[in-house]
Amino acid sequence: MLITRIIAKNFKTYRELDLDLTVNEEQPIILIGGENGGGKTTLFQAIYYALYGLKVKDFEHFNKLQNAGERAKNEGNSSNKIELEIHFTGKVLHNDYKYIIKRLYTINAQNSPVEAVTLNLNGDVFQYGTATPHAERVKKEAEVNKIIKANLPQELSKYFLFDAMEAGNLLKDEYLNRVIKENIENVMGFNKYIQLGNATNILTQDYIAQGIEIEEERNQYKNLLEEKKKIEELIVATNTHYERALSYSLSQKEFYESAKEGKNLQANIKEQIQLVERKIEDILNRETLFIEQSERFLNDIEIQVFIPKLISIIQNEIELILAEKSQKNNNDFIEPEHITKISEKVIAFLKENNLIESELTNEQKGLLKEYIIKKSNQDNTKTDYDFIDKNDVTNLEQLLGWSSINQFNIIEQQKESLEKELATLPNLKIQLLDLRKSDVGGGDEIIQSFEVNELKIKEFKETIKNYKSDIEKLDAKIKKFDLSDEEVPNPKLELLKKLGPLFTKVSNALLINKKTRIEEAMKNDLNTTLVAYENQIDRVELSEDLSNLSFKIYHKAGNEIYLEELNAASKQIIIQVLLKSLHYFGDYNPPVMIDTVMGYLDESSRASLLENYFPKLSHQTILLSTDSEIRKHIDLEKIENFISKKITLVRDKENQLTEVVEGYFPN
Repeated sequence: MLITRIIAKNFKTYRELDLDLTVNEEQPIILIGGENGGGKTTLFQAIYYALYGLKVKDFEHFNKLQNAGERAKNEGNSSNKIELEIHFTGKVLHNDYKYIIKRLYTINAQNSPVEAVTLNLNGDVFQYGTATPHAERVKKEAEVNKIIKANLPQELSKYFLFDAMEAGNLLKDEYLNRVIKENIENVMGFNKYIQLGNATNILTQDYIAQGIEIEEERNQYKNLLEEKKKIEELIVATNTHYERALSYSLSQKEFYESAKEGKNLQANIKEQIQLVERKIEDILNRETLFIEQSERFLNDIEIQVFIPKLISIIQNEIELILAEKSQKNNNDFIEPEHITKISEKVIAFLKENNLIESELTNEQKGLLKEYIIKKSNQDNTKTDYDFIDKNDVTNLEQLLGWSSINQFNIIEQQKESLEKELATLPNLKIQLLDLRKSDVGGGDEIIQSFEVNELKIKEFKETIKNYKSDIEKLDAKIKKFDLSDEEVPNPKLELLKKLGPLFTKVSNALLINKKTRIEEAMKNDLNTTLVAYENQIDRVELSEDLSNLSFKIYHKAGNEIYLEELNAASKQIIIQVLLKSLHYFGDYNPPVMIDTVMGYLDESSRASLLENYFPKLSHQTILLSTDSEIRKHIDLEKIENFISKKITLVRDKENQLTEVVEGYFPN
């Protein structure tokens, strides 16, 4: 996938943005500069929303999203609009296809948001919008989503379109293993085998229960399963609280440390409040969009599922009917409505040739019609489908040609992604509340909240550990009921016992297949970019078990380099090296877009990243940077030869918009 152009009209700080993003093969970098508040993040959002859609909740929300200057100029004008358009190319069976997605948002006379979407695929145009009939919209929307998903699924976009500051946070404390597991499972497509394995285990337990003949033993077995299930639910619930506490700890750690040192944090707190508010708003917008899509799917479920299934069941019968009717229509059959005209022409012929002396009576005309009908049907054999008329035949032909796209898989994937986002929502709300308290109460409030949260983290960890120990004991008891040695084994049970381990082996085999290449790529990248251990990495070890996915880094001296002991800059580099490996060895080849590119990096690390990382990261790398991150007279020359385009986003405060100028901070 290669993004070639982005257009944004009346979107936030942009009134008329039209940006060429094409790159040369040997120069994959586009460098976009801008001061804080200049429009870099808004450009990032414009690309994201152009791809995946912008959910406008109401008139007030439309005004917030609209360019402020344009909003003031068009106050009360319902014809005002927001326009997002993205051009990109993608390969299908080794051929390049050009795509243009245009999304137009307006307000109608009732002050309600209206959407119109157009996809141009190599000249073939798909159009749908709020006014499109529901069934037609569902179908066309699915087509557009399928094309976007083939290039970069929305649930994976966060691994390729990301904020470097947040990427660095992912490696803090105990987040690492979870990040690795989630990234590799999603980007490399192993999730389906994990889900199949889980389903197999549940079925296996059911068959074992059915095979226990003694009621007392069967009840004992079921009680053990129920007890295990309850503990597993407790683990999930406790783990949710644990991850919320951990997430809070990560987000507040810098504030806590600065507060302990007695620093004034008011400006940073206000900035963090705005960031958290935007995150909450984005999650809620995605939830609203998902609910609407789910409702459309349910309302049209007969079109999506039932009718296609019905057609597949009766297809042979329909084809037989059409064949019979077609054969009958090909004979010299005269439709009854033409009989009157034919009889009139016959009478006229007889009179002109003096074959009859006088006008026929009505009775004689009726006999003539009956005769013609009889003769016209003499070669038509009766069939079981004679009751079907021409209109019915047309309807059957249309039914046989029915096409529909089942959106269930798309909705299910969106659901999984949204559930993860919603799981973070309570913690974000708590974080926002604490930030507002801190904004008023200062450092003491931050310190107290942070330390209370740290105690909770320890309690949750110990609780989860105890629950897992209880499950191990229960598993030992459950295995005693395995009936594999019975005289007449259940063939389905025996098959399930083989399938469960098989799915695990398949997913692990796929991991091992890519494991060596991931390890080697990460080792090479870390030796050139991880300044603290430059050329000192002996190996990177990725575990071979998807159920406990993690990696370790080893020094040439033989000792493990513990990730939690690294500084923030080194952690940021490691997570970006991991993301680069996922880009190379995953199932997709999208561009990479990075905001706040230098994050926590120190002087040596930023030089290493510029020289060794960004030039080789992707076939298209879009970097969004302030002049203090990639410095014009110090850092720029390190990547100059790899840059296709340099532009700067300049904020016009008076007119409340962002303008694009050539060059990287040219003045």
